[in-house]
Amino acid sequence: MYWIPKMHKNPMGHRFIVASKVCCTKKVSKSVSNVFKLIYGQVESFHRKAKFNSNYQKFWVLQNVDPVIDILKKINKRKNAKSISTYDFSTLYTKIPHNDLIDRLSKIISFVFEGGDAKYVNISEKGNPSWSKTKGKKYFSKSSLIVAVKHLIKNCYFTVGNITMRQAIGIPMGIDPAPFWANLYLYTYEEDFITNLVKNGGKDGKIRARHFHSNRRFIDDLCAMNDGGEFGRSSPEIYPPELELKKENLTDDSATFLCLSIKIEDRRFIYKLYDKRDDFPFFIVRMPHMSSNIPQSIFYSALVGEFLRIGRSTLRFEDFVPKAKELFDRMLTQGAKASVSRKMILKIMSKHPEDFVHFKTEHEEILKSVTNVL
Repeated sequence: MYWIPKMHKNPMGHRFIVASKVCCTKKVSKSVSNVFKLIYGQVESFHRKAKFNSNYQKFWVLQNVDPVIDILKKINKRKNAKSISTYDFSTLYTKIPHNDLIDRLSKIISFVFEGGDAKYVNISEKGNPSWSKTKGKKYFSKSSLIVAVKHLIKNCYFTVGNITMRQAIGIPMGIDPAPFWANLYLYTYEEDFITNLVKNGGKDGKIRARHFHSNRRFIDDLCAMNDGGEFGRSSPEIYPPELELKKENLTDDSATFLCLSIKIEDRRFIYKLYDKRDDFPFFIVRMPHMSSNIPQSIFYSALVGEFLRIGRSTLRFEDFVPKAKELFDRMLTQGAKASVSRKMILKIMSKHPEDFVHFKTEHEEILKSVTNVL
C-alpha cells in the first residue's frame, strides 16, 4: 500500500493505492479486467442503439473527453448554453459495501450473457476476450465470472510494513478491473433512476428525465450541462447514502472537467485545454526528450499527438495559439528540430482538418502563429 499526493487540491489531498503488480491474483485480475472492458463496450452499444428510439440518456459514462466536446458543439450551434456544474464522488472507492457491489456487478454480468446466444467469453493467448458459443482453452462462463469477481473483491489482502490487512469495504483501488467496476456500479444507479422516472413518474417524471440528456461522467467526476440544476436536486435520489458527492465549481457559468476549462459567454460554451499541473507552484517535466532512449518517430509522435489534442480541445484561436506555442517551444528545448516539427504539424493538420476547421484559419497561418515564422 502506498500514498500519493493530489497536488491540484487546496488544501492538498491524497489517495491510497493498493499495488497488485506481484499479487498472486494478478493473472485472474487482468483477465477479469479485459472481460469487463468487453462488457462495458456491450452495455455502451446497447444504450447507444436504444437511445435512437428514445429521448432519455441512461448511459452517462465516458472513456475520454471527446463526447463532452461534441455536446458543447451541439449546444453552441443553437447558442443555448445556460449552465454547467461539476461534481466529484469523494468516497467512491472507500465506502461502497461489498455485498452491494457484488450484487450489482453480478446483475450486469447476467444482463450481457442473457442478451445473446454466446455462453462463454474465451480468452486468447494474448489475453483478448471474445464471445463464443463453445469453450476455449481459457474461458469464463456467467457463473465463473461472478465467482471471480466475488473472490477479487472479498479477498483483497495488502501489507503495510509487517502488518497484513483485508479490505472489507470499498472497491480495491489498484487492481486492474477497478475503473470498470466503479463506472458500471454508478451506472446501475443512474440507469435505475432514469428508468423509474420514465416508467413511474408520469408526465413530470419524463420531463425531469430529459434534463439529464447532457450529463456525462468519467469514473468519479461528473459534469451536468443545461440541466437547470436538476442533477444537484436529484442526486440524493440517484445514489446510495454511502457515496459522498461534492459540487466542484463555485458558479454555474464556469467549470473545469477532465482536460477542459469551460465558461459561458453570450450563450455559448467557450472551452479550452486545461491541465491541472499548470496550477502547481513548481516546474513539471512533460513530454519526452530527444536524448532519451526512444526512437525519433515516437518523440515526434508525442509532439503532434499533443498538438492535435490542443486543437481538438480548444474553441477559440486566441486560446489555441499560446498553448500550442508553449508545446512547440518546449519540444525545441527538449531536442526537437524546428524543420521536422513544422513538417509533422502540417501533416497532422492535413490528416485531421476537422479538429482545426473551427479556427477559420489556413494551416500555413496556424503554423506561422505557433512557430513564430513570419
